[in-house]
Amino acid sequence: MKKVSYCLIILISAFLTASCYKLISTYAPSEVEPGQTFEVSFTIVDDGSDTQNFVTDWSYAGVRVPSGWTVTVPQGAHQQFAEDWVYYSDGSKVNSVHNMEPCDKLTQFYNTACPKSNYTWAGFKSVTKIPKNISACWRNGCDSIRVTFLVTVPEDAKPGRYTIDFMGGDEEDDAGIEKYNNCSDAKDSRLFHVSTAAGSYVDNRNASLARAVIVTDATGLKETNEEIKEKDERWYNLNGQMVNSQMVNERLIIKNGKKIVR
Repeated sequence: MKKVSYCLIILISAFLTASCYKLISTYAPSEVEPGQTFEVSFTIVDDGSDTQNFVTDWSYAGVRVPSGWTVTVPQGAHQQFAEDWVYYSDGSKVNSVHNMEPCDKLTQFYNTACPKSNYTWAGFKSVTKIPKNISACWRNGCDSIRVTFLVTVPEDAKPGRYTIDFMGGDEEDDAGIEKYNNCSDAKDSRLFHVSTAAGSYVDNRNASLARAVIVTDATGLKETNEEIKEKDERWYNLNGQMVNSQMVNERLIIKNGKKIVR
């Protein structure tokens, strides 16, 4: 009995540590106007572990914006892409699409986990549990996920440069986020598995992928044509490394949060 119990613990531990994510790309426009609604997104891939566990779980995602800005999600905000169903430049072959909805408890957790003065997180969860096989080593497995948000700038927003951060994760337990009483209970779960937020206790984070957005009409804040061109030419390989578009040898790259077959 002890041997069986010990083996069971090992199996459970392996299952809970499987399907880890790596944040490789984010997207937001460089300039927006007061009153404008615009899309932002983040893309994650498998972290390279050789696990082959198929899981069905709740997906969680959040975006941090200046206080007073509003965040919603479009239909099909959660998109999964499989090995043979990557995102082509014409938008074809999306593997699966899932809806998300606001989650007050997750919003509270994210703001507790990683607060920032004059900014606030907006948290969302999947409407239903989502089947995933994030391990790309499986044929037709889901090897990347992109989550899209809609951000609205208030009409009276002050011109200036603002930062947008992203956070996301998942939870396999049937109760999902509801099983946690507070942020401290949840901090060791995958509710905070990837993030752009520097200073958070998320181990798997990439602060360089936080996005700067300029609200226009501020003197001297307009980006130059050279700066805009440089941003447009930011391409990433599947290891999350930024490369110049002229130097890309890989057929499959990440640009503006989307997986593209060249």
